[in-house]
Amino acid sequence: MATLSSGQFYLRRLHSLSGIFPVGVFLLEHFFGNAFATRGPEAYNRYVEFLLGMPYLPVLEIGVVFGPLLFHGIYGLIIAAEGDLVHPAWGLGARYHNAAYLLQRITGILLLAYISYHVWNTRVQAVFFGQHVDYAYMARYFSPGYEKAIYIAGILCACYHFANGLFNFAYKWGITVGARAQQAMTYVSLAVFVAMSAVGIHILFSFR
Repeated sequence: MATLSSGQFYLRRLHSLSGIFPVGVFLLEHFFGNAFATRGPEAYNRYVEFLLGMPYLPVLEIGVVFGPLLFHGIYGLIIAAEGDLVHPAWGLGARYHNAAYLLQRITGILLLAYISYHVWNTRVQAVFFGQHVDYAYMARYFSPGYEKAIYIAGILCACYHFANGLFNFAYKWGITVGARAQQAMTYVSLAVFVAMSAVGIHILFSFR
């Protein structure tokens, strides 16, 4: 791995941090909010109305969600372009971590396209085209099989990117400094990936 300048070092630390807070926290909140679909149309629609009624919503969306997300995505592309495809973590499952390191970059690139597609069909439709994005709209939106396939792929990418990002965050910030701690964190990240994927796909199929 090439030696980083002090500027690159701090930008990468900020990139790692932004993937957990606020982007990762927003992902968890997004899952939690959409999980109201499992309780039926009325519960989901009440949640949507609560969100839309929040004060300073555009400021929160830009400052807490879209701004950090753009930074994380764009700087992630820069990191991917630098071509570091080998993870520097200690021993244990070097092949796994090298594959995970590469997959982290691939899922990040795919997520930029997926998130753009998702935002266009939900938030942009609501803000600029007056579409009321409620349970009925989402159920119609997800009814074609190809839409479900796109969203299953997107959910898996998002869950993996976040879960493996937890491992990377713990490593880069000196939380897991030894091989045993890194191995434990590997299992934690995999468990998070499986659990979040199951929840996300369950939510998707709750819109019917």
